[in-house]
Amino acid sequence: MNTAAQGSSPLLSPVLSDVGGARAEEEEEARRKRYPADKAYFIAKEILATERTYLKDLEVLTVWFRSAVVKENAMPEGLMTLFFSNIDPIYEFHRGFLKELEQRLALWEGRSNAPTKGDYQRIGDLMLRNMHMLKELTGYLQKHDEVLTELEKATKYIKKLEMVYKEFELQKVCYLPLNTFLLKPIQRLMHYKLILGRLCKHYKIDQRDYADCKNALKEVTEMTSQLQNSLIRLENFQKLTELQHDLLGIDNLVAAGREFIREGCLYKLTKKGLQQRMFFLFSDMLLYTSKGVTGTNQFKIHGHLLLHRMLVEESENEWSVPHCFTIYSAQKTIVVAASTRLEMGKWMEDLNMAIEMAKKSSEKSEMSLDNSMCNRSNSEYTVLHHL
Repeated sequence: MNTAAQGSSPLLSPVLSDVGGARAEEEEEARRKRYPADKAYFIAKEILATERTYLKDLEVLTVWFRSAVVKENAMPEGLMTLFFSNIDPIYEFHRGFLKELEQRLALWEGRSNAPTKGDYQRIGDLMLRNMHMLKELTGYLQKHDEVLTELEKATKYIKKLEMVYKEFELQKVCYLPLNTFLLKPIQRLMHYKLILGRLCKHYKIDQRDYADCKNALKEVTEMTSQLQNSLIRLENFQKLTELQHDLLGIDNLVAAGREFIREGCLYKLTKKGLQQRMFFLFSDMLLYTSKGVTGTNQFKIHGHLLLHRMLVEESENEWSVPHCFTIYSAQKTIVVAASTRLEMGKWMEDLNMAIEMAKKSSEKSEMSLDNSMCNRSNSEYTVLHHL
């Protein structure tokens, strides 16, 4: 091809090249507006996606479980009121919040038909306003451990409710143990806290959205601090009720003041040699078990040792078994071995901590009993003296 022919090529025309370049820039700008590369946008998308999932979690309680108990008339009126009056306001709030999130993301991506005046490529203002509103509902969240306790009690003495509860947990719509769904609202707050922390790290201090995200983080941090003890109680209660179903040979595992500490495999020294056992440590006792019926997650209890006056000692030299220690209790003495020295150290540390906690708890109970006896004696003396 000659030079003249090359010069007249429309692809090399300066005018057309400029127009083509301008059009490409416009398309790139439109693409950027529609799918922003800003990290804040992807965090906002994450909030939206997880909020949709969370609302479905709440619907397991507010829609599906309600329908099951109403249909069978299985729940006493007082418990119905306690249960749903403390979850419905949370559900309604999150329904509204989800709509706002969907609208904001539609505007952010340029998908909305609404007039787009203002800066919609931010999320902090929305989070701040809604965290402030959610703060007004913390009273309901604080009652969720009471709701869980009362529901568990009722299933023990109302057979119809127990049957409805168990049948509901087998349904496809109940994709987790039912009581797990009551932990979700406080866990969701923890998630907001993490996400707002990420947004604050992403933004520079002088960016418009930073101040709103920072204030929203402050609001949610106050809420999580206030609800931390409630969450610990809920998680402990949920774990105890889960283990109540999984441990064969113990009744009333869910008891006032009992806390789950840890579980794990250790090898127990028997006449037949070392045998693997699953150990469950609580604030007042240690259980050791073996695997129950094949194909289930159930465990058969072999031993039940109270922590009161328990003693734990390393005993590798005595038994010539690596990583082994002896547990002396009022009921019996057992020798167990861990897989590694590190694991042995951790078990001994946790056991000693639990024994010390049980000792302090016992001393506190004895002191309060002595005080009540003294008060009673004093009041009896005063009555006799006046007679």
